[in-house]
Amino acid sequence: MATEKQKRAIDNMVENGGNVSKAMRDAGYSPETAKTPKKLTTSAAYIELMDAYLPDDMLLRALADDIENKEKNRKPELELAFKLKGKMTEKVDHTTDGKQLPTPILSLTPNVHTNNIDEEDSSTD
Repeated sequence: MATEKQKRAIDNMVENGGNVSKAMRDAGYSPETAKTPKKLTTSAAYIELMDAYLPDDMLLRALADDIENKEKNRKPELELAFKLKGKMTEKVDHTTDGKQLPTPILSLTPNVHTNNIDEEDSSTD
């Protein structure tokens, strides 16, 4: 059975676009607990609530309807629903502690060979 705090966290996720950690903090979880959102999203109560709020058949019907009726763009809502259900995840770079990787600077000069093959060796007879 889900606690009131779990229910508030789920409501907060819907309101904030799916940010689980923020939703947990706003629901009253400690900042330390909110750093590991899987504590909530892998709990039996969370899975039970997700099944009640967003049954798979409803999501599949909405997706099929969206595919058939392209004039409606419900992609953001469907992505949120699948994320909440744990059926879709975003890639996260854990090697930089959430910081953006530096962009390498490349200098491309025309007509410069970079493959270490001598011009003489690559010519045909």
